[in-house]
Amino acid sequence: MSTTTARRVQVETLSARAELLAVVRASMGITIGVWIYAAMMAGVGGNAPRQRNLLPFQKLIADRVPTEQRMFRELQEGLLEAEAARSTASAWPTPDSLAAAGVPPFAHDPTQRSSFVWRLVQSGTMVNYIGIPTTAGLPAWLLLVTEPTPGVPPDQTFEDEEHHRLQDGGMLHVSTWVHGDGRGIAPRLVRMPQAEGWTQLYAVGPAQAAARR
Repeated sequence: MSTTTARRVQVETLSARAELLAVVRASMGITIGVWIYAAMMAGVGGNAPRQRNLLPFQKLIADRVPTEQRMFRELQEGLLEAEAARSTASAWPTPDSLAAAGVPPFAHDPTQRSSFVWRLVQSGTMVNYIGIPTTAGLPAWLLLVTEPTPGVPPDQTFEDEEHHRLQDGGMLHVSTWVHGDGRGIAPRLVRMPQAEGWTQLYAVGPAQAAARR
């Protein structure tokens, strides 16, 4: 006659940080999906209406090559993960720590031939995540984040593609940039990317995002 041995399984609750990251990952997928859908709908009826609200250094990611579209999506995910870490640790995570956590595009992707060296550069309220390609002919990438200045009201109070709210209520100004001369970029703080040949990329565009309010 066989006997059954009871086995105890310890179930641990998620830490506050793990719960926050789980929520961020879920919201990231929804947010990026909405942006891409809105970008596609904005393109109905021709290209001119989509471009009329963009400055010369601004482009829609839907009009870029597939490799840049993929990097753009990964950077949005990486940015939200970095913001979650910033909210819990009061400091921006290094690219190495994001890579160790498997966060794209900082983590190595064996399916991709291209690779980048990522650097975190900070000065005051300005934060740069700069990705410089290790292969010639590829563009460089930049996540530009401006934290709120203490005592100064934000330029707007609602969230959109360029404005993300931290858990403490602080409103970040964020933007994503690409530079065609990837190997010629130095890992230093970039304050005015448009003055240095960078192109700002949008999923939706500033006017379309405001119109959804």
